[in-house]
Amino acid sequence: MIGVCPRCRVGEVLAILRLPHTWTNASGGRVRGVSEVLLCARCDADDPVTRHFPAHGPVRPQDADRLARDLLRRLARARPPKPDEDALKAETEAWYRGDL
Repeated sequence: MIGVCPRCRVGEVLAILRLPHTWTNASGGRVRGVSEVLLCARCDADDPVTRHFPAHGPVRPQDADRLARDLLRRLARARPPKPDEDALKAETEAWYRGDL
């Protein structure tokens, strides 16, 4: 088990999808980052990837192609979370105060 899902605080995190992305900062420079999207047994119960493991257990060679297709579909829908502007502002203010 990876841990408890931070979204529902109940479900088990089954996988962590790491999504590379870039954005342009205020100075016009490109910034590279990686966001994590969690796959939760409860929140994502309808996802074919989530349903695979209780139904089939560990990945067997004969299931690899189907699971790979399901993972690719899941990745195509996954999006990095939006930055929390309030949290960023609070962290910036804490840094200026010397609290970080």
